[in-house]
Amino acid sequence: MDSLGPLFNTLAGIGLLLAIARVFGFVSAGWHFRARVNRLQKLGKPMLPHNKLLGHLLQAKYAADDLPPGAHSVYILHRMARKLGQPDAYYFDPYPINNPMLIVVDPYLANQVTSHSWTGAEKPPTLANWFEPISGGGGVNLFTQNGQEWKHDHNLFLPFFSNSNLDAAMPIIVGQLVILRDILRRKAQAGGDIFHLEPLTLSLMNDIIGRVVFNAELGNQTAGSHPLSETMIRQLGLKFATNDVMDNLGQLNPFRKFNTWNNGRILDNHVRDQINKRVVAFRSAKVQEERDVFKSILDQALETYYSKPGRRQSDPVDGNFMKMLCSQLRLFFFAGYDSTSAAMVACCYLIWKHPEVLAKLREEHDKVFGRNLAACADMIAENPAILNSLPYTTAVIKETMRLFPPANGIRVGCADLVLKGQDGTQYPTEGVLVQMNHFSIHRSPEVWARPREFLPERFLVGPGHELYPAKGAWRIFEYGTRNCTGQAFVMKELRAFVALLAREFDFQDCYGEVFAGEKVDLTNVDHEKAYLVEAGSAHLRGPMHSMSMHLVQYMI
Repeated sequence: MDSLGPLFNTLAGIGLLLAIARVFGFVSAGWHFRARVNRLQKLGKPMLPHNKLLGHLLQAKYAADDLPPGAHSVYILHRMARKLGQPDAYYFDPYPINNPMLIVVDPYLANQVTSHSWTGAEKPPTLANWFEPISGGGGVNLFTQNGQEWKHDHNLFLPFFSNSNLDAAMPIIVGQLVILRDILRRKAQAGGDIFHLEPLTLSLMNDIIGRVVFNAELGNQTAGSHPLSETMIRQLGLKFATNDVMDNLGQLNPFRKFNTWNNGRILDNHVRDQINKRVVAFRSAKVQEERDVFKSILDQALETYYSKPGRRQSDPVDGNFMKMLCSQLRLFFFAGYDSTSAAMVACCYLIWKHPEVLAKLREEHDKVFGRNLAACADMIAENPAILNSLPYTTAVIKETMRLFPPANGIRVGCADLVLKGQDGTQYPTEGVLVQMNHFSIHRSPEVWARPREFLPERFLVGPGHELYPAKGAWRIFEYGTRNCTGQAFVMKELRAFVALLAREFDFQDCYGEVFAGEKVDLTNVDHEKAYLVEAGSAHLRGPMHSMSMHLVQYMI
């Protein structure tokens, strides 16, 4: 036993040195960041009072204290911008929660970011930590990758998003939407009791994304929660175990970290099962016929993988490729259902809140699809291009997402990029992250006429009209090299969703009933009862991040 003493002492010494090195790195990085922001403050750059020890953490806390429960972090940044008099951009130092940032709240500056040859294509390394519980694999995925690694994986999956392949997917999307429509019919026929809408849209999108990512029938809407969907939703629940935006340190909880790791391991196993099923099916003649019609993201990746010279279809999938595929498919699964589901709920909330908008929607749908509601689904499935004949519907969706954006854009600054405001103010980006704050940009009175109003017409008017958006003012999918690859797919889904529901149902939100007696100050969330909360992408608040609704049938 004594002979093991030196070994234990050596291991203990190594562990102590590693701990010291980690602490030193943490302190050193903090000193470097604080010094950088202090220099910017001395140059008179816009920022709230900066504490040499705590940076802007106290300022963030003061802003958060004035918000209602669970409010999304965008409100903190929006409130800080207001305190500064709404500059085009300002500096924010939240270390150690994140690295110092330049928060951009003007599209003129945002366009300079995304058009820059280096910064426009560079995502920050800190994103990997945020995404790791979602995608696994150390958080390495298309959203966080850079350089040649990103280009390689991006090109691997890009063919899925061709317009012809997306059109081939429309019968799948419509088929799942019809199932949702039938569920809503039953709820309406049952008497219009209060129900939570988002669990239904989440199940819908899980089933759609199950097909388009894995070519798998998950059956969440008809047979209950599929293990793959259930595990992903549980993973998000563990990551967002609280809606308190100032509780980021809660992620250090060892029990939460273990549960997140263990559930991620289970999620990987489910994803591998789907991959292996498709590998087997890929080799069959039946799948060759399927691929002539529609290719899932997984099928597309396998086809490219097995097309490499010297690789036979009987070969097993390489371990590194399997690891990469697991991470990327987990990302696609999350990104494909979460934000789109939230957008569907927001559409229902805003459309039925504005009867004049609903009336114009129904008029457009009558004109394009005819008065026979039963024919609408088949018309979309058989001719997806018909969705391009819905300009007002598209404007409604864009206006909904303007008011309730699902996320922000973020890039890495560099010495070569100094943003220049229209008033001549310069904003160095070296040593900071650059965040395009979509919420603030989309609600800026300097950019949008009547920014807090729901006015779909702003996307239909021509240049010169007061409602006409400034260049780059609507940034849901961002611009430049790293814009959202799936934006055309998302818009097809949302147009089909609105087209199938708008004429058949009347929704009514039930915030007054669900939150009866609640005393919450909504001043700092623009007096919006359906304010945004943290839940993956930004979602409208409600029980379990779900808006509660009444539902009555309009016509059949």
